[in-house]
Amino acid sequence: MRTVYGAALAATMILSTVACSSPGRVAAWEKDGMAGGAKTSTSAASNAAHDAALALFAQRDDQAKLEASIQAWEKLVETNPNHAEALTMLSRANYFLADGFLALQEGQTDREMKTYEKGADYGERALLVLEPAFGEAMRAEKKFEDAIKGISKKGMPAAYWYAVNLGRFASKQGLSARLYYKDKLRATMERILELDPKFFYGAADRYFGAFFAILPGIAGKDLDASARHFAASLETAPEYLGTKVVKAQFLAVEHDDEDMYRELLQEVLAGEETENGDIAPENRAAKRTAKKMLDEADDKF
Repeated sequence: MRTVYGAALAATMILSTVACSSPGRVAAWEKDGMAGGAKTSTSAASNAAHDAALALFAQRDDQAKLEASIQAWEKLVETNPNHAEALTMLSRANYFLADGFLALQEGQTDREMKTYEKGADYGERALLVLEPAFGEAMRAEKKFEDAIKGISKKGMPAAYWYAVNLGRFASKQGLSARLYYKDKLRATMERILELDPKFFYGAADRYFGAFFAILPGIAGKDLDASARHFAASLETAPEYLGTKVVKAQFLAVEHDDEDMYRELLQEVLAGEETENGDIAPENRAAKRTAKKMLDEADDKF
């Protein structure tokens, strides 16, 4: 009884400490001059630069082309800091660079974390441009979890890429960061699920599959909820191979189920890459990740 009480007390103290702590990054709406809702420029030069970056991003199977697309968008937002499409794509492109390349490379952990953080930063900036009311609420120091409930479909992609980058950043930072951001991340994904459950191939359900698996027990860990969300995401978009990778990474590992882990990853390797250019590179990245995870499976279990 004393042991149980001590564990519960320690967990409560951790949660209390986390609630008052900071993970070391400053949100865009906490920076001077970043909480406005200025309009995106539609000049011919800006449009041409954006199109050129998109063409590079379409070749993102090549890490050099992906990094070139990021550099092109970064140059664009230096001269046009409120270009919402460029900011949103910078958030997505940084996520793909970190998750699809850096996470698979030796010695890139620090760069991977910084890339996720950059992706979160750009997503925040895009949200402030696309959703002026959200920016006003944050400038007035309203609670994030309340403000995010008011975003529209217009701001949904920015909100999603912000959240997945931040979620990975927090996961890499450790338990205190995961707990610090969990309510913000949950509120963001709940709003996306309300707006469009099919967005980006069942993205919100895929996220919640990981979210409920990785939480500590005292903070709401729920492996049954995780399984339901993964099932919903796979029903929405069985062609998106990354869902099975994430399910293996989180649900199978939390269940300590090596058979589930290996089966999911083998299904990814056997899956079709798809001719859909929007996710074919993501599917090829999923295959690379699945192969690495299988190669290291003996050390995981």
